[in-house]
Amino acid sequence: MPMSEDVQKATRPAHTRRTYILDREFQLKYILLLAGIGAGSIGLFGVLAHRVHVTAVASGVDGGETLLWLTGLGTAGAAVALGLFGLLFTHRVAGPVHVMSLYVAALAAGRYPRLRPLRKGDELKRFFERFSEAFDRIRQREADEAHALESAMAALKPVATTPESRAALETLSALYTRKRQAVDNPTGGTFKSVA
Repeated sequence: MPMSEDVQKATRPAHTRRTYILDREFQLKYILLLAGIGAGSIGLFGVLAHRVHVTAVASGVDGGETLLWLTGLGTAGAAVALGLFGLLFTHRVAGPVHVMSLYVAALAAGRYPRLRPLRKGDELKRFFERFSEAFDRIRQREADEAHALESAMAALKPVATTPESRAALETLSALYTRKRQAVDNPTGGTFKSVA
């Protein structure tokens, strides 16, 4: 029976996440893209400002070198700011994808880990909700199958008189035990330091 949302929130431990580069290729691609766009736009501004300066110098006004230095610093500052923004933005996408990949790997191994909610600023929340619903349905199906196996074993036990039927009953029992352990003992410690 599902617990109320308030009870679930109260019983979940707080997780500290410290890793920012999780999907290096994806994150660095967008970090460099944002940094390049920022540097390019400020660089273009610098070129235009330099042309204006050249025109001003031709008219007898000075100060071109100072304008170039300020433009260079503005370009570097914008690149750093956009790069940090890119790191933050991509982490909000790469973090949930990384966590869901770990959950899928656990599911493929026959385990059902405790799903924890995404962080407040993470992207992909709707996808994660659907993923969680699917995960819960698969877990429930395993529980239903374990119950069906238990009923079948109870019905077959009194009539299992041949060695073959007892061996088949043992196979069903092993399958039941595996399903019950997977459903009743969710793993949680594997995912503490992720994202």
